[in-house]
Amino acid sequence: MEAFANEIRGPTTALYAFGVLLPLSLLSILPAAGAVGLTASVPVLVVVYDAVLPAGLVAAGAWLLARRPVAFPPPTLSAEHPALDDSRVRAIAASLCVALIGWGVATALLPGWTRVLAAVGPGIGTALVVRYRRVMTVRDRIDDLESGLADALYLVGRRIEEGLAVESALDRATAELTGETRAVFAAATRRQRQLRVGVDGAFRGEHGLELPSPRAESTVALLALSAREGRPAGSAVVAMADHLEQLRTVEREARRELESVTATLGHTGAVFAPLVAGATVAMADALSGGLLGSGGGPETAALGLAAGAYVLFLAVALTALAAGLSRGFDRALIGYRTGIALLIAVPTYLVAFAATTRLV
Repeated sequence: MEAFANEIRGPTTALYAFGVLLPLSLLSILPAAGAVGLTASVPVLVVVYDAVLPAGLVAAGAWLLARRPVAFPPPTLSAEHPALDDSRVRAIAASLCVALIGWGVATALLPGWTRVLAAVGPGIGTALVVRYRRVMTVRDRIDDLESGLADALYLVGRRIEEGLAVESALDRATAELTGETRAVFAAATRRQRQLRVGVDGAFRGEHGLELPSPRAESTVALLALSAREGRPAGSAVVAMADHLEQLRTVEREARRELESVTATLGHTGAVFAPLVAGATVAMADALSGGLLGSGGGPETAALGLAAGAYVLFLAVALTALAAGLSRGFDRALIGYRTGIALLIAVPTYLVAFAATTRLV
């Protein structure tokens, strides 16, 4: 993963420069081009910014993602997981409400061409956030659980080495744990006392582990084995704790390397690109007899929609690319982050347009 981060640093910088920074820079100088006699038709801008550039960015992003090593896969959550429910209806309802609100606000405060963008962008973003919010909540709980497994194994393993039974070691170690790890171990020890089941049954309960995690599965299997083997298994439990701690360290360092490369892409798609595009369209609207022709009415609307569509594309594509490079193809993570990016990008674009219109 660290080698991959070093390999993609150059290609990612080139993609950002030629696929994002340069097109936005050219877009920002279009309103002033008329002053020196340069003109560009709106159809050409639409083709370039809404067809050619997106196709190039998609191809470059696919090329980068195809070279990502498969490592640190996210935990798999089945649709039957008790912490999840069918959120499709709720996502659709929330999306329609936000879209109607966006349409109404744009109708009252902004030109007519902004209504579609104000409805579509936040509407889709809301649907994605609502659809995947609970999945991300469970993922956060799993991450919290895994972050404390090493400490739990250290505490239990040392007590087993001292001759304490695994059941008693679990009970005493629980009081020294924190967060989701403490909650899981406390539930297991309580189930053990109430139902008189073994270690494996205490952790898994009736429907298996509440928080599915390969590392938690391995931990439970090792603790169950320790209950059968007794004191000699204590050293194996401590060794497992060392292994998990090293694995967490390696994972954090690798992700830190990747996120240092991809963070700019995500910020650009959500904030920087919408700011530049919104200010550009407002400047074009303020100029008469310039690039877009006298009056700037229909032409400005066409440019505003073309730039807005490009903003929507960048919010989706750059956010998905950044998430994919740092975490792999994780549908829930990509959908959730893309939804947040759309909720930020479209209002930023419209606010930048309205603020610049007042200034110029």
